[in-house]
Amino acid sequence: AEENSEKADKNFNIWGSGKVFALDPLTDGILLGTGVLLTGSEIILDDMLELNRKKYDGSVYDKSDVNPFDRKLMQPYSKIHDGAADFLLIASLTTPVILLSTDKKEWFTNGVMYIETLLIANGLKELAKLAVNRKRPYMYSDRDLPQDEIDNGDWAKSMPSGHTTFAFASAAFLTYTFCKYFPDSPWRIPVSIGSYAIATGVAALRVSSGKHFLSDVLAGAAIGTVVGVMVPFLHTLKTKNDMSVAVTGNGLSFTVKF
Repeated sequence: AEENSEKADKNFNIWGSGKVFALDPLTDGILLGTGVLLTGSEIILDDMLELNRKKYDGSVYDKSDVNPFDRKLMQPYSKIHDGAADFLLIASLTTPVILLSTDKKEWFTNGVMYIETLLIANGLKELAKLAVNRKRPYMYSDRDLPQDEIDNGDWAKSMPSGHTTFAFASAAFLTYTFCKYFPDSPWRIPVSIGSYAIATGVAALRVSSGKHFLSDVLAGAAIGTVVGVMVPFLHTLKTKNDMSVAVTGNGLSFTVKF
């Protein structure tokens, strides 16, 4: 029995069990490539070429130019709320650590899927910011403007909210994967509510800090949720993939079954 146990420990599936989510060279190559391409394109277009970057001319913009839906909740800049949103975002991004409760063979699969989720979400929201080029709410107030954002052009990147995109991508990812792994767990509802509560808190702080309009955070929440569900969902389409590596007396033995 001990010998069989040792053999079991030496044989492991590099794609995880494949029963719930399965990694696949083609699917993951496309997802990782898409995430890198989107993020890389934004870096080149914005940071290197400074495409569509606005220069601030010192104006105080007229609130009446803002649509009625967004005008009601727009706020001047608040450094305290801005910092609180950063802190809460970090908390949101770490919530998938709960997935360590799955079998350790699934950890690599979960990690790859989460990286793909964040890369794609980041690329989409950054390219959207670059295309829309919307002034932030605090630009409609003449007090306490964050000078660093005025200098680097971030003052015109309000749509969509990046913090909210990441927070909801994390919440959607955790909720979807946890419920798939543990469909009968009594913790499904607390995990889902908790993760989305944190994400909602991030969105609320982005509005109250004067960094975003309500429509900005709604757009970010939509992008994040779609990506957070889409990426792990795509990994359910090729389950039962069996690629394993075994440690033998002569080295490593690879087995692939299709």
